[in-house]
Amino acid sequence: MSGYSQARSASGNVTALPIASDVESVELADQFKNAMRRLTSSVAIIASRDGDDPVGMVATAVISVSTTPPALLICINRGASLHTPLMLSGRFSVNLLSATHSALVPVFAGQVKGPERFAHGQWEDIQGLPCLADAQSSLICTLDKRLSYGTHDVIIGRVDAVRFAEPINPLLWENGSPAISARLTQ
Repeated sequence: MSGYSQARSASGNVTALPIASDVESVELADQFKNAMRRLTSSVAIIASRDGDDPVGMVATAVISVSTTPPALLICINRGASLHTPLMLSGRFSVNLLSATHSALVPVFAGQVKGPERFAHGQWEDIQGLPCLADAQSSLICTLDKRLSYGTHDVIIGRVDAVRFAEPINPLLWENGSPAISARLTQ
């Protein structure tokens, strides 16, 4: 089987997988997107300011990097409306959504444009940044490092302030749709 690698499962089944170099780039991109649909992620709204106006977008590419110093990583498409204001201000908030915030996802994913997005949800100003009042947690960050890769900038933000709410009930994104978590019994 030229152009394929083989993988054997624990049950002995063999699966032929195309080798990336033999796959058309468009097909590989589609396969990659399909694979990433299987990665369940927390949903956040990343927000900043463009002068006096709030700007924000929904994101699932948010992870912790370090506790000393506290830092997190976000990924932003350079074509996103948030990108330039965030780069210019060097500050942003990461607002982790609760399951009750699912209606905000389409709003901040492009259904509503510009500052009008912030007419949805309860937003307040903390240290000059828009923060969702009832978010699971809001983290105020200063841009510390930036790496450009493909269409996105990978940004490490130093966390300057944190606030959080109880109970823990995060909004998740799974297979292109909102989801909630459930504890497993042991």
